[in-house]
Amino acid sequence: MARKTFYVTTAIDYVNAEPHIGHAYQKIVADAIARWHKLLGEEVLFVTGSDEHGKKVADSAKEKGLTPKEFVDQISEKFKQAWKSLNIEYDRFIRTTDKDHVKISQGNG
Repeated sequence: MARKTFYVTTAIDYVNAEPHIGHAYQKIVADAIARWHKLLGEEVLFVTGSDEHGKKVADSAKEKGLTPKEFVDQISEKFKQAWKSLNIEYDRFIRTTDKDHVKISQGNG
């Protein structure tokens, strides 16, 4: 008998500033749900990530004297570290600047 598969995802966070408690709620709930389904013996895919495009991101980068890519590289890492410190066990952290995400979102996947 094939194992049941369960998928859970969160909204992707805008990374125009460092993470805060408001960002954490969804991840904590999604992590709890993913863990429950793992306890049920299901195969689980838990995905979260960051949205690294937009005017606010560009403006925040400019304020710091960085390119948007340099800025989101730094801030996205802070989001990952925040979830690690909360023991959030996601399977994939998708960044909208990831090459595979860009390719698929443009219909080239």
